[in-house]
Amino acid sequence: MRDIFRIASFGVACAILASPLDAQQHVPLTDERIHELISHELQDEDLANGRLEVQVDSRIVTLRGTVPSYWAKQKAIELALDVPDVEGVEDELDIARAESDEDLTDEIAKRVLRYAFFTIYDDVNVEVKDGAVTLTGRVTMPYKSKEIAQMTSRILGVQDVRNEIRTLSMSLHDRDVRIAVARRIYRDSMFYEYAFRVNPPIHIIVEGGNVTLTGIVRSEVERRKAEHIARSTFGVFKVENKLKLTS
Repeated sequence: MRDIFRIASFGVACAILASPLDAQQHVPLTDERIHELISHELQDEDLANGRLEVQVDSRIVTLRGTVPSYWAKQKAIELALDVPDVEGVEDELDIARAESDEDLTDEIAKRVLRYAFFTIYDDVNVEVKDGAVTLTGRVTMPYKSKEIAQMTSRILGVQDVRNEIRTLSMSLHDRDVRIAVARRIYRDSMFYEYAFRVNPPIHIIVEGGNVTLTGIVRSEVERRKAEHIARSTFGVFKVENKLKLTS
């Protein structure tokens, strides 16, 4: 599918305000010079890699070839549009495919777990269909949603990213509840071992005093115990237990 990106003109008002001298001072870049500048920018960002073709005709740029990710495609278009005197970009770029949606899902999940600011108070779910990724869940700060989506867009084979991750309430009550539930769960003898893992498996999501438990535990006994602890914590209104058992 071909998409075309156009740069909006300044409009009639700006044309009236511009003096004849100003118009004479600017000499539009030639197609050859535009081609040279775009190729240079693509090389600097390591996007060309010998697989991108740039054509310029009457200051309309056509990009063809294969890029590794959704981010790379958007970046290439952005770089082309930023070159002076470019009037539009026709996108004929393809994005390389992952081995399978399952492999892509696993890779994204690993990256999320390794994300430095992903905590037991965040929950992110990944769905992939034909390489298009949908991110859902809830996080404690807005920047986390943005950075996780950006990180996902750079992964090899990602065709598109739909970011539906919501930001949780920043109320003091919710903050106190999530800390209290986490302390009581991870200080319990049944879950004490989990507390020392790099990525503790039980996540505590709090919104308006309502608690959702997500993640993975080893047994139904652990699942029920975590729910009981959450329900008996001061300030908790309701508990939804979404904990799953290890397969």
